[in-house]
Amino acid sequence: MIEPDRLAPAERRALLYGPLYRIVGTPAVALLGLVNTAIIVRETGEAVFGLVSLVATITLVFPFADLGVGATVLSASAMLVGPHRDEGAADVIRRAYRVLFGIAAALITVSLGVMAVDGWSAVVGFASGPDDRWAITVGACIFALTIPAGLGPRILVGIDRNPLATLVLMSCPGFGLGLTLLLYGVNASGIWYAVSALGGLLIGQTVGTVLALRLSGLGLTAFSKVSPSRQASRLLAGSLWLFLVGVGLPIGSQSGRILLAHISTPAEVSRYALMAQIYAIFWQVLSTAALAYWPIFVKRREATEVTVRMWWRLTGALGAVTAAGALFLVLLAPWAARVLSGGRISVSVWLAAGFGAVLLAQALHLPAMVLLTRPDEARWQALWALAMATLSIGLGCAAQEAFGAAGVAFASAFAIFVAQVIPDLLWVPRLVRRRSRVDAREPLRAAQLR
Repeated sequence: MIEPDRLAPAERRALLYGPLYRIVGTPAVALLGLVNTAIIVRETGEAVFGLVSLVATITLVFPFADLGVGATVLSASAMLVGPHRDEGAADVIRRAYRVLFGIAAALITVSLGVMAVDGWSAVVGFASGPDDRWAITVGACIFALTIPAGLGPRILVGIDRNPLATLVLMSCPGFGLGLTLLLYGVNASGIWYAVSALGGLLIGQTVGTVLALRLSGLGLTAFSKVSPSRQASRLLAGSLWLFLVGVGLPIGSQSGRILLAHISTPAEVSRYALMAQIYAIFWQVLSTAALAYWPIFVKRREATEVTVRMWWRLTGALGAVTAAGALFLVLLAPWAARVLSGGRISVSVWLAAGFGAVLLAQALHLPAMVLLTRPDEARWQALWALAMATLSIGLGCAAQEAFGAAGVAFASAFAIFVAQVIPDLLWVPRLVRRRSRVDAREPLRAAQLR
């Protein structure tokens, strides 16, 4: 039996060891990623690196490609085991796999269609040469396959195996570097390096899926049909709200490169892209810590006062830690960019400061994002996410002309503070306290947004 005001042993391990593994392993992971980046920059040059990075980091720009289904699966996975076990949880996951494989097939079909008309330059904003047609298509197809494969780590988080999920995701840069070295060995042209990071991610997620299905007890039944008694149930209904919430996250921190690709220069895209990779090292630690709280909050939806206190503590802790991390990021980034690019790409202190502000804003919003997953709460989040996206894009378009990539970063940070952090601080406690009392089986049904 879970005591609302105390973490269970499995929850404490998930909360402690996940971020700890990320922190301890960050130097090794960062080294792998930075070596990978250094090789690619030297093989592609400044202009092409921006395009390669844009394609390679498409999963950061479009993490919502699963249409919110992944978030629903994370909540359902928390009900697979333990005192709150719900028999319907497995069917939620089965339906999710079938839907996401359908989405992957549709994206692959669209990608092949774009290749057939040679239209990738219009989609991404600029081109590097004739190999774009094939390399970007391969990258897009791999990205499509990562959508269903990404459920594996989410299931691991849901069953309180966050440390294992962290290790799985930390292995992806290693696989990516291996693919980069393979491309280097065969003397591939620059644009083909866009597929190495995506390929590494798919390999790591596949390993995570095998582990998740084994440890959760689902096995191959996760790919079977939904139980006959639940065929008519809308198991994934309402995932649209979590999809809209997911739209806000990349717009706040990653979509600037797309904006710059279409209205600025390749040099500005490269600066933004390289800075975003340095930023990602800090972001991964914070997101790992916050994500561990998702199943913890799901299991305590009835304990409103305990949840509010837990949310305040988490927000304060992440804010304090991130403020120090953002300062370190500002001091480190210009030097790191020179080293990684061999002096080819320069990152200004202002651009680094913009990403530091984004990092702090995202950290302050993360606790609310993993807490407010009930239907009405997710809808509230979605409306503010859309407001933030509109503000971020509008300000970014205006700021880039005078301030370049730095202006886009500061615009994103401002939008997140105004349209997400401030509303969180004002309304989250009120939203949580409005929750009605539910029986022990209601959390799963609430997670399946109606």
